[in-house]
Formats: sequence, C-alpha cells, structure tokens
Amino acid sequence: MIEISARESAENIVHSHHERHHHHHGQAVTWVVIVALVATLALVATEFVAGTFAHSLALVSDGWHNLTDVPSLILSWIALYFERRPPNERKTFGYQRAGVLVAFVNALLLVAVSLYLCYEGYVRIVRPEPVASGPMLVVGVIALVVNGGISWGLLGERSDLNLRAVFIHNLGDALSNVAIIAGAWVIRLTGHTFIDPALGFLIAALILWSAVGIISESVNILMESLPKGMSLERVAAAMLAVEGVKEVHDVHIWCLGSNSQALSCHIQVLDMPTSEGERIAYQIREMLAHEFGIHHTTIQFEHTHRPGEFHVYEIGK
Repeated sequence: MIEISARESAENIVHSHHERHHHHHGQAVTWVVIVALVATLALVATEFVAGTFAHSLALVSDGWHNLTDVPSLILSWIALYFERRPPNERKTFGYQRAGVLVAFVNALLLVAVSLYLCYEGYVRIVRPEPVASGPMLVVGVIALVVNGGISWGLLGERSDLNLRAVFIHNLGDALSNVAIIAGAWVIRLTGHTFIDPALGFLIAALILWSAVGIISESVNILMESLPKGMSLERVAAAMLAVEGVKEVHDVHIWCLGSNSQALSCHIQVLDMPTSEGERIAYQIREMLAHEFGIHHTTIQFEHTHRPGEFHVYEIGK
C-alpha cells in the first residue's frame, strides 16, 4: 500500500490562504444568519398580532412558517460554529456533518408545521371567519421585504446544505408573502374570505415540498450514498485513463458534508518502484480534485504481473 504524500510547501501556502479566506467568509455568513434571526423574530411577532386582529389564517400560517425559521437559524448558527472546528482524535473528519444533521431536523419540523396548517385551513373552510384585508396587505408587504432580504443575503451560500435549508425556508416565505399580498387584494375587491384558508393550504404545500427535498438530500449524505449528480462509472473510467493504472475496484465514494466528498479504492498496477507509484497516485488525486471535486482520497495499490485484459471496473461490495 502506498500512502498519499503531503503537498509541496507552495501548495500548503495556497491551502493556508484558502483556509483564512474560508474563515473570514464563514464569519460574514454567520453575521447574515444572526441578522436574519433578529429580523425573523420581529416579523413573527408582527404577523401573529396582525393575523389575530385581522382574523387572517394566511398571516397566522405565515407567522408559523416564519417561526420554524427561528430554530432553523439558531441551529444553523450552531452548525456554522461546529463546521469550522478542526478534526481531533475523536472526530477525525471534524464536524462537517453538523450542518447536514441540522438540515434534517429542520425539514422534519417543516413537515409537522405543514400538516398543522392543513388542519387549520380545513377548520376555516368549515367555519369561515371575516378577514380584514388592510392589515393583511400591509404586513404581507413588510414580510416580503424581510424574507426577500434574507434570501438575497444567503443567495450565494446554496451549495451548503445547512444554509440551503435556511435559504429555501426564506425563499418559500417570500413567495408565500407574494401570495398573501395578492390574496389580500382579491379579498378587498371581492369579499371572498375563502381565499384566506386557500392561501394557508398553498403555503403548507410549499413548506412540505421544500422539506421533502431537504430530507432526501440529507438522508443521502447520512447514509453515505453516492454524491448527488456524480457517476461511479465516470469516476472509475477517469482513473483508468491515468497512465499506469490497469484495474480499478472496491470503489467507494461518499459525502463527508455538504461540500466535501471522499473516495477510497484499490488500483492495480504492474510492479514498479515506490516513487513511480507515488507519481501515479498524485496524478489520480489531482484529477479527482479538479474533475469531480473529490479532495479526500485513500488509494491502495496492488502490484501484479498477471497478463490479459487489465481494464476492468468492479463496484466494491
């Protein structure tokens, strides 16, 4: 077995610069999450009070929708802290999956909220209540500004599953605010109050749709499945294309976190000096990093003189 050698000193300098950039970037994102938390708390209080006085299920529903963002933002802030912590003797991969666990819990909360809103919508259809469209319209505009601003602040962070969950929450909130504004305008013109519980159902469906997507992707990572959008066959074929590689088998690819993939495999080569094997390992590692974004690799070499068809690919059992 040939161990992957350390980077050259110049590459270490680049890596150190990348780590400093990531640290400063992470601090900026943390402040975005904190500001979003404060704004969301203020918005939730406003929607609950205005929705209660206006008898608007849409506003109360949106208040609950925004309230689910509060634990999401708190947990996301905690996850951002843990994700920046370095590996140790117990957590050898660090805390890269902290954000994935948070996203999974957040999505389960969203499912529960969507079911509750469907029940409330059914009650309002059975027992209609008058709705004050004026407060509904004003608070809907305020909520749209708040949620739209939070979504804009997190727009560039969607590659992180944890932050993507927060982004989707707030984008869904912003879209529901648009529906509330339109609904309030229609209620004012027509007086049809059934539009209010109908909007509640629409918001519930939007919440459920976003939750299912987050649950699916987070479970995929927690089960160490193949990263989304990656082909095992393409990765193996790319390794076989490296000069000196005769066979690739026992290939395993999984996610360490939202933005970190790992690979382990066995590679068969002809008998050769150790230095030549390290050269092949370096080429494979560089190819995997640049073409597939896989930066953590464990490669075990097998030396052979066996003649015949060498270019064989098998999935590890």
